[in-house]
Amino acid sequence: MKRILAVKAIVDILLVHAGYLLIFWIRSTLEEHNISAYLTVAPWLTIAAFIIFYSYGFYSRASVRHQWDEIFSSLVCALALLCLSALALSYILQQYGFPRLSIVFAAVVQMLLLLGWRAITVRWSKKYVEPFKLLLIGPEESALERLRQFQNDQSGHYQVLAILTPEKKTAPEAVPVPVYEGYENLERVLDQVQPNSVLFCSGIPDRIRMELLMQTLTYGADIFIVPDFYDIMVAKSRLEQLNNIPAFRLTGFAASREQLWKRAMDIALSLIFGLPALIFIFLAALALKIELPRAPVFYTQERISRKGRVFKLYKLRTMVPDAEKYTGPVLSGADDRRVTAVGRVLRLTRIDELPQLWNVLKGEMSFIGPRAERPFFVEQYSRDIPGYDYRHVVNSGITGLAQIEGKYSTTAEDKLRFDLIYVQTFSPLKDLHILMHTIKVMLLKKKAM
Repeated sequence: MKRILAVKAIVDILLVHAGYLLIFWIRSTLEEHNISAYLTVAPWLTIAAFIIFYSYGFYSRASVRHQWDEIFSSLVCALALLCLSALALSYILQQYGFPRLSIVFAAVVQMLLLLGWRAITVRWSKKYVEPFKLLLIGPEESALERLRQFQNDQSGHYQVLAILTPEKKTAPEAVPVPVYEGYENLERVLDQVQPNSVLFCSGIPDRIRMELLMQTLTYGADIFIVPDFYDIMVAKSRLEQLNNIPAFRLTGFAASREQLWKRAMDIALSLIFGLPALIFIFLAALALKIELPRAPVFYTQERISRKGRVFKLYKLRTMVPDAEKYTGPVLSGADDRRVTAVGRVLRLTRIDELPQLWNVLKGEMSFIGPRAERPFFVEQYSRDIPGYDYRHVVNSGITGLAQIEGKYSTTAEDKLRFDLIYVQTFSPLKDLHILMHTIKVMLLKKKAM
């Protein structure tokens, strides 16, 4: 796999440079001073291209299983950033023989070349990359929930072969895969089912899970674990010694110094994006007034942020007025009839979120963090999901790890897992990574949150 990804990276870089040279040839600018300027910038462009492509996950193991919509949106974002990088580099290095128009036109050629190369790699991966053939292990309710998630996936990359649960409660004909009973039968089930991957669901007692893990390790399958609150808490721990006693020091708690750089970044991003946002907000307001002249453009709603503080969140209205008058607080669904035609467009493009920049500037929210939820749902989730309140050690965010990694259908428990992982691991680089991928996610309808 490493060799395949290395070849993929090399060809990507070659095609990026081929795009520039093709534009030089098409525009008849293959003069000596043009080539000299390009060669001066080229090494830096190579580094920039690799960093950008790597940041968008082009060379991760999961990249061989990416779908076309994700490939296209990643390429659009990556090449846009590369174009800006090339413009900046040519200016910084004072290589004015590298024409600005050529850089912009080259992005289009590079897109076509890289899409063609991706078509080859996608066809190859479908033919030679084996799908995940999974054995699900865990309590029946948890395992069946994961089974439904895999069945709803249309990529063809996941095949659930069987389930191993401590006790069968559901009728066999109601489950589309074999269900085996008894954790003590793991070795026999592994030999019979022959999976290449094993997923340990949540809810397995720690001692039993450790025994099952040891048995699975000897089998040789890839092992995946759905983490619980404890697993996430110790994920970033540091091994220390207390009087010759090995102990993990838990890290990842949001210290005041970490909040300082995060606040500085929030202010900077709010000011940078604020002016362009005003233009989109103004156009959206016009569209909303044309659609429903008497309805308000904005609406405010109470949400929960850091340390359980209640604040008023600002958004552009996407639903009919008084949408919850007869239902009370309910979560919006994928095909919610209360959402207006203009509102649906605003949601798909995330333009309805832009007024939240004012919340960020006021310090009520962060640009990146766990999603701000309403008090009604926070109370419900805190009661039903252990560890839910821990997500409030940082400010809520406009975007976050749950938004870029999850989908609209992602469960509240899994969104919490993403939020807790972010709280434990956030850093300037992590925030930059999330910000870059947020732009990509905006182009993916299946990830509308």
